[in-house]
Amino acid sequence: MNMLPASLVEIGASFAQTYQPVLDFHGWKVAMLRHFDVVAPETFYRVERHWNTNEVFILSAGQADLIICEGDAKPTTAHVFPMQLNVAYNIQQSVWHHVVMSPDAHIILFERSETSLETTDYAELPADVVTRIKAQFTVKLSVG
Repeated sequence: MNMLPASLVEIGASFAQTYQPVLDFHGWKVAMLRHFDVVAPETFYRVERHWNTNEVFILSAGQADLIICEGDAKPTTAHVFPMQLNVAYNIQQSVWHHVVMSPDAHIILFERSETSLETTDYAELPADVVTRIKAQFTVKLSVG
């Protein structure tokens, strides 16, 4: 591959099976998300929200379901829907959410640079709610 001048273009890539920021510029962060234990359908048990930013998800390969929940202080009604390839989903600031992914899935994320554990709330869901949400997944649970 030809070397491109760094003064003209910045390239970010990651093929790790995890969440990995690859670019950070003008207050925005771009990250790659690939399948790992946190986004495996069988390990789903909580949702999160970022009170400092929206978060954009773009599925570029595989299958994924987005889970978004109504509610302010705590998540209430859950909505589960399959992501379409190459469509941008803009999760609004402070909306409870999570994503589950197939092993071959790849998601591109955009969020504010300062998004971190300090700007994120987590809510563990009751077992009966988790069961109802998992029943709506289109991404299949691993067997065995």
